[in-house]
Amino acid sequence: MTEWPDPTVYLPYMVEIEQEDGEVRSYPAHFVTMTPDFVFVRDPAGGSASLPTRSVRSIRVAVQDLPADHDSLRAEYPNAYQPWHPFDELSLEGMHKSRGTQASAQLRRRPPAHLAIKARERGYDPTAMLNAIENESKPEPHSLEALYARRSAENDYLVIVKPGVDLYQILSRHQLSPDGLYRIVASWGFGVRLTGLQLEQSPRAGGPALSEDPDIDRIEPDPERLAPHFRAPQERRVDGEYIVGVRCSGDPLTVAARAGVSPSRVFDFINSFSADMTDAQVQALRRDPDVVQIEDNATAVLDC
Repeated sequence: MTEWPDPTVYLPYMVEIEQEDGEVRSYPAHFVTMTPDFVFVRDPAGGSASLPTRSVRSIRVAVQDLPADHDSLRAEYPNAYQPWHPFDELSLEGMHKSRGTQASAQLRRRPPAHLAIKARERGYDPTAMLNAIENESKPEPHSLEALYARRSAENDYLVIVKPGVDLYQILSRHQLSPDGLYRIVASWGFGVRLTGLQLEQSPRAGGPALSEDPDIDRIEPDPERLAPHFRAPQERRVDGEYIVGVRCSGDPLTVAARAGVSPSRVFDFINSFSADMTDAQVQALRRDPDVVQIEDNATAVLDC
């Protein structure tokens, strides 16, 4: 069976497809999609294969073990073991050309050992790059660099409006799309992912910033946020099948792979996917910051 050569990327699946003529082909897979019309396999580097379902006799999908240090590295470096994006490659080249004097924020999200492997693959000397990242000092709290970093960082918040205030006026005033709405005693609140800029600056000229809006009671960080799971009535629920909504800035296939899920369908126009999942996978996706919501798949009832 074909092995995946890049030790810096986690390969979730190995797929063996037996075709009608008896030929067996092996594919390293980042995700696998099977429909009545086709079988589609994509590897972590973006390579893909598509076969008509009618030409396939059998499929065997072997889930690969996580690297031993997967969870510990991901806790410190969010992009550890994720596929390399073309922007990562450009950032690596930029650091090489600048002799390590410009440490990209994107690259700092990967373990130094992984950066060294990629640098050597391209014939770069990783020493200067790694030294630049390791020795890089944090910006002064009131410096322009610190301001940019604070304003670009995203975090989850629970925003609670004052009693009697129309929640939708707040959302319209600040041009926000909430992850969920909540009834809180005599008032309302909503969960939302915000950048520092959205907190500190109004999208409308002359309007108050969200953090200074007099109609808002308080804004609380929500580090333990779980994406809402909307349940269908038991009699219409399709057990084990779910639809996962992903943020506009997220990639449904990458989100699915992080939870070890193989989507049955991807809906590009609403940035979501459907899949068969275990309860553990549902909970893992609810904790994923790129997931907006999860809902049960359900049968529709038509009144004729």
